[in-house]
Amino acid sequence: MNTENNLKFDLAGLPPVKAQYNDSEKIQIASAAKEYGFKTVAKAYGLKWQTIASWTRKKKKPVNKNSAVKLIIQSPTGQEITPEEIITKLQAIGDVDTVYIRAEENAAYWVHGEEHGSINLW
Repeated sequence: MNTENNLKFDLAGLPPVKAQYNDSEKIQIASAAKEYGFKTVAKAYGLKWQTIASWTRKKKKPVNKNSAVKLIIQSPTGQEITPEEIITKLQAIGDVDTVYIRAEENAAYWVHGEEHGSINLW
């Protein structure tokens, strides 16, 4: 099996050869290099194999754990509610073990032991 011919056939899904690549393109090219070999892919792209190898070591940006994320649950019709608002509504019920949110049904289904029920979200 000739890997260079296979690579040329599969290049249709890969970024075109150009001077610079964004992070997404680098990941795609590096994945192809893992499959077909770094030297083969480097030759096809006119790059040094070491360059492509370095792209496999790219680290994803860490999530900033100090930043607050606002979580909104939205229905198909555009109504919105936050998890905090749902918890406030559930406090009237008492103890709840698990809650299943079904925005399309305007419902939060709750379970506590053998008990279960639902509340309207909006």
